[in-house]
Amino acid sequence: MRKSPLQTGMLGVLIATIWMAAGVGAQVTAGQARAAQPVATQASASPSSAPPAAASSTAAAQTAPAAASSGAGRRDPFRPLVVKGKSDELPARLPPGKAGLVIGQLAVQGIVRGLGGQWIAVVDNKTKRAYFLYAGDELYNGTVSRITENNVVFEERVTDQMGRPRTREVVKPLAPN
Repeated sequence: MRKSPLQTGMLGVLIATIWMAAGVGAQVTAGQARAAQPVATQASASPSSAPPAAASSTAAAQTAPAAASSGAGRRDPFRPLVVKGKSDELPARLPPGKAGLVIGQLAVQGIVRGLGGQWIAVVDNKTKRAYFLYAGDELYNGTVSRITENNVVFEERVTDQMGRPRTREVVKPLAPN
């Protein structure tokens, strides 16, 4: 009578468990026993004179160095978690005009309504030079999303800690007098 592979595998695990409980294979650790379970089923399926615990301990000793050296699916412990890219640093020389304005350095000095009914924001940066911004203007690290009568909303392009590019909304209120 031929047994199914499932019955043979269960039988091998049962024999290995009894063998371990009896204390015969006490030098084999629990991790080695779990790693050697498929090997134990193969050893019990083939007629051999070696006991299952001896076969499982040698098989576990053969597979353990291969698993430890592969490192597949693990993060490199020497690679930093926080990625500091070049985009975090400002260049020494920014482009002239609106294209060189950095959102973090802007202060909203005034908001006026233009002749066509659109809002115009008057901003300055650390150089104390005034710029007139309209909705949709491109800046160094973002765009002007919308302008209301009390604040200016920017879409800032940033890089998160894992190095992925993201956008965030920055609201700059009208500066108090």
